[in-house]
Amino acid sequence: MTEISTGQMVRLQRERRGMSTTALATQAGCTPRHIELIEHGKRTPSLPLLREIAKVLGVRTAVLLGETPRDSHEPSRPQISDIERALFTCRSSAPDIEPPDADQLSERVAAARNSWFTSTRRYSILMAALPSLVSDAESLATERTPRSCSVAADAYILARGVLKHLRRVDLAHLAADRAMRFAEESEDPLMLAWAYWSLGQSMLSDDMHQIAYEVARRGIELIEPHVADGDQRHVKALGALHLLAATGEARSGDDDRARDRVRGPAAQLAERVRDSADVYDLAFFGPTNVAIHMAGIENDVGRPEEVLRIADDIDLRHTPSIERRATHLGHVARACEDLGDDAASLLHLLRIERECPEELDHKLLLREMVRSLARRARPSWAPEVRHLAERHGILN
Repeated sequence: MTEISTGQMVRLQRERRGMSTTALATQAGCTPRHIELIEHGKRTPSLPLLREIAKVLGVRTAVLLGETPRDSHEPSRPQISDIERALFTCRSSAPDIEPPDADQLSERVAAARNSWFTSTRRYSILMAALPSLVSDAESLATERTPRSCSVAADAYILARGVLKHLRRVDLAHLAADRAMRFAEESEDPLMLAWAYWSLGQSMLSDDMHQIAYEVARRGIELIEPHVADGDQRHVKALGALHLLAATGEARSGDDDRARDRVRGPAAQLAERVRDSADVYDLAFFGPTNVAIHMAGIENDVGRPEEVLRIADDIDLRHTPSIERRATHLGHVARACEDLGDDAASLLHLLRIERECPEELDHKLLLREMVRSLARRARPSWAPEVRHLAERHGILN
């Protein structure tokens, strides 16, 4: 499937609606020249601006970022089709097939999650692993025991995160819904809290920011009574839900309340836990992730100077999650570009490549940044950005 750049998609959607660049710019809150630069691939739109453009054009932000069409089975990417098949045909499995053992499937889910967070080949590994994990989770859940439903929910929470990054928001919604259903049957408040977190993350990826906040608030109300008698797992789940709520608040326009939540309850909970991953934690909640979220909020509300100020004090070696490190480096690269420091933006994109080369194969906003940098590169660093683009087929 031919990749359509964000700029090309903005132009396509604008022309479909018969809008001029001036009309789009006026309603989105920028200049016509800025829209022209975006459409010609010479400027990468910030996420806040991209959301405003999407709102004016009446589409989801994910559409402008090149999310796979919802009716596409992507014949060029058979592993995606395998995941689709597992999700939609799981109920047609032969009823006499013995379901997998819960402990064994739990270990497989844990191993897959470890690869997703720590392997430089995390996309390739999870695209291959997800079909059988999904099918076996559905088979196991037919037992309808709390343990089997808990393991099935855990598998779908993992699937949701992977599918979101593969730009299949539609499938991520489906996985989040199934995770919630099985978590409710597990009768485990901790698993249900993580299912709320997963569902809220799915809402964020589809521009439903207020709903994401409301989902996070319900999750907070559910898990909060269990924290006093629980352990670090409960503290981390509550903290992750507060970070989700803060992101929802920031993207809904209440950035002051979002900052207060991160600096208040989230930071206070982070003081009670460690950054290490030796405690079951789907979000790597801890002091470093709280700081990463604060930078992310400033990125969401378009304050690049604050992103860089916060980033100066973040030591990414303290989080074992490649996903968290790559996300933060993407925010910093974006902030540098917004401030006109293209060389620094390239430096952080190269750091992302060192952390996980596949990020630049799958994250369209990162690819758009590389494409934009290549078009305006100065002679002193033009070869580096060109070689980066060539390594990932970005200029093809």
